[in-house]
Amino acid sequence: MSDSAAFQEVDEAVRKDDLKAWWDRYGTWVVAGAVVVVVAMAGAVGWRQYDTAQRAASSAAYSAAIAQIGTDMAAARAELEKQAVEAREPYRSLAALIAAQLRDTLGEQVAALTAVAPRLPSAELTDLATVIAALKSVGSPQAAEMAARLEPLAGPGRPFRISVLELQALAAARGGDAKRARELWNEIAKDPGVPQGAAQRVSAMLNLYGAAEAK
Repeated sequence: MSDSAAFQEVDEAVRKDDLKAWWDRYGTWVVAGAVVVVVAMAGAVGWRQYDTAQRAASSAAYSAAIAQIGTDMAAARAELEKQAVEAREPYRSLAALIAAQLRDTLGEQVAALTAVAPRLPSAELTDLATVIAALKSVGSPQAAEMAARLEPLAGPGRPFRISVLELQALAAARGGDAKRARELWNEIAKDPGVPQGAAQRVSAMLNLYGAAEAK
């Protein structure tokens, strides 16, 4: 055997001994780490499947409760109130918004929506609850208070700005301030992003209140 071959055999033997020593020392941790990775991956997949199933169940329950409103409003309200606590988002928030509107009187609906608004998970949903409460309060003793709450929602870039301006104009008109109502309707009419339906309503109100003023 040549010297180089002998040295190679010795080197391989040393490496094998080193590898065995290393495995004896760290092998258990390597296996444990691999098991943790596998379990974590399986858990992540399982959680995604569970979450998808839960969301699907929440969607089906929410749809069933909405369909029940026309036949048994009390039962639908009870179910939606339950979902407002237990369901997955976004159905939890949607159920809370609808359940508040199923209260017996407009005053109770406004109070429920006002209470729900700050608990909703996004600014857009909070704004929506406030706008609906203001809409339901038009013509009631709470109209002025609700109109004041709408003021921060009328700024540029707010998602319900046009609806807020319409409600403010309607509240002003009902309160006898036709001038302020026309100012708000004109502001809406000049907005390049105003939806067609809102533009038509504004045009009709300006014609009506302009004609009333001319008389």
